[in-house]
Amino acid sequence: MADDNVAYRAIKYRVYPTDAQCEKLSQTFGCVRKVYNDALSLQNGLYEADMPAFGKIELNAYCNRVWKKEFPFLTEVDKFALTNSLYALCTARKNFFEKRASHPRYKSRHGEEQTYTTNYTNGNIEVVSKGRRGYVKLPKVGKVPASIHRIPKKNWVLKSATVSQQVNGKYYISVLYRLPDTFVEPAPLPTEETTLGLDYSSPNFYIDSNGNEAGVMHWFRKSEERLAKEQRKLSHCKRGSNRYFKQKARISEISRSVANQRLDFCHKLSRKIANSYDAVCVEDLDLRAMAQTLRFGKAVSDNGFGMFRTFLQYKLAEQGKYYIIVDKWYPSTKTCRHCGHKNPDVQLGQTGWVCPHCGAVIDRDINAAINIRTEGLRIFYAERIPA
Repeated sequence: MADDNVAYRAIKYRVYPTDAQCEKLSQTFGCVRKVYNDALSLQNGLYEADMPAFGKIELNAYCNRVWKKEFPFLTEVDKFALTNSLYALCTARKNFFEKRASHPRYKSRHGEEQTYTTNYTNGNIEVVSKGRRGYVKLPKVGKVPASIHRIPKKNWVLKSATVSQQVNGKYYISVLYRLPDTFVEPAPLPTEETTLGLDYSSPNFYIDSNGNEAGVMHWFRKSEERLAKEQRKLSHCKRGSNRYFKQKARISEISRSVANQRLDFCHKLSRKIANSYDAVCVEDLDLRAMAQTLRFGKAVSDNGFGMFRTFLQYKLAEQGKYYIIVDKWYPSTKTCRHCGHKNPDVQLGQTGWVCPHCGAVIDRDINAAINIRTEGLRIFYAERIPA
């Protein structure tokens, strides 16, 4: 959102639209794709002609003035869905020219997740629970049956809803709420006992300063053989055929299952840590660069440690606790936690070493986690105590 100081929370519901509602959603997805693709062609044409591109307001006005008259079926779907699609394109092009993302691609109905976002106004979106069942009301679609697993708090302000259809045909609605401005009581100042240091470990997810492992299950590795088998089947299908898209949906289902397992693990683990400690110290690792290496690529992507850090940060913040970042160049692995001596002879992959200064036997990962905790506490108090 535009205001970084405002807190938002989204709840994602599995929905089960009727046949008529599926048809209306499919029509909306199609109109959103058409408007997005036509707008992308228009903006590219203006750029090639060395003319200024349309802004968000101009592009939306052009859609209402020209495209809706030329294609009357665009008036049959939710107007906010079309507007948000155009706004998303402008944001994507801005990110491209500022070198934060690749150039936006044309949307397709095949092999891609279909989405659109609509805004809340005058009660057009509503979440109603009847036990575990209920419905989500959407403009132009009506009351869509849903599995209501969670109810928002009464003081949450509904802002928008994003409807998505996965490649496997399942429908979801993510409802976005604005949280009220409330004062969070800061947690007590952290000590060694109430602070946890986390050292990233490719096979173990992390090793903490208490010597514990995360117990990661390596979901992608377990599904890799099955996924490869289904991908081989896809390679023998004629591209564009019905069998091709059915096989692609099977592959998407496997990938989605792996992603859901990873998401569930990261949420539960981050919640457990956030509830147990007043502060957590983590290295500022460039996981994206690590994922691009030949040796660590799959392992880093399979772990989802970056997603875990994001969850941990906001769950600590909402309780007034502290998320402390330690510089990635801090030599946590090569520094002896007992005497502080830095050993330059420690090699990558070496699990243990003996300190040449004090003679202590060092476990590489636990030593690094304790050093990260110590350095994190030093940084925390250095920022609060003037020199």
